[in-house]
Amino acid sequence: MGIWNNAFKIPEPPEPTPEEKKLLDALADKVKARGLGEIASFAVESTSPLHNLGAQAVTFIEPVLTTVFFKKEDVEKYRVMLENSKAVKYLIDRLNAEPEKKDDPDVKKRP
Repeated sequence: MGIWNNAFKIPEPPEPTPEEKKLLDALADKVKARGLGEIASFAVESTSPLHNLGAQAVTFIEPVLTTVFFKKEDVEKYRVMLENSKAVKYLIDRLNAEPEKKDDPDVKKRP
């Protein structure tokens, strides 16, 4: 039975690295600054079955993206993160997170 224990197991995706988390945090902050956090979260979550297909599409149009918009390294990083379901889950969580409330120095607190 030893061969059948691993025959149909799908490998678990890796946790996002600190560098990937930094990129995803920056992306989430930019989206939330424009007030589109919930909409982007809904769009990313509802298209989850298509993320691998999207990553392949990014590979297909990579020459256009790298010559016009982005650096090749950045496109590769986002493509790899798009294939990683845990990285996508991290992005969704960041998009849904409430912004940290900062104390306003002009507002007086009650004792």
